[in-house]
Amino acid sequence: MVKLVVLGVCGSAAAIESPKLARELVRRGISMRCVMSASAREIIHPNIMEWATQHKVITGITGKVEHVNLCGVEGTASLLLICPATANTISKIANGIDDTPVTTFATTAIGSGIPVIIVPAMHASMYKNPFVVENLEKLKRRNIQIVEPRFEENKAKLADIEKIADIVLRTV
Repeated sequence: MVKLVVLGVCGSAAAIESPKLARELVRRGISMRCVMSASAREIIHPNIMEWATQHKVITGITGKVEHVNLCGVEGTASLLLICPATANTISKIANGIDDTPVTTFATTAIGSGIPVIIVPAMHASMYKNPFVVENLEKLKRRNIQIVEPRFEENKAKLADIEKIADIVLRTV
């Protein structure tokens, strides 16, 4: 049976890697859907994610209740992958704030008990901010998996695509 992964894309410069990640997971036999925040759409266009996933991108919550159909109790998704995850989105999820399409999917997935993987990417000073550190720890205590970034050039860069794909496959 083909597993379905919902990819939540946030407004980090690392969003340019999202099509590559989605294509890698599709090549590995995963069915993909994508939900994008408004900030992510300022960095990459939803059309590239539609190409990468072969499905229309979710850019807002509508009367179709996409978040419930995919990540709800009886939803079809096996996993929610938030990649890249910004300090803003990480902190919102950790504190139960639900005001973007990505955070709405996270609220639904966490409430439904489906696995959630968060892949942070931001400047190192943001990643090391004590509030962000505390929020990452809070998420880990709730069994949300955090894929640690690579530290280069004073940035907490996105983990390698192959590493992320391997973790997703092991989890689903």
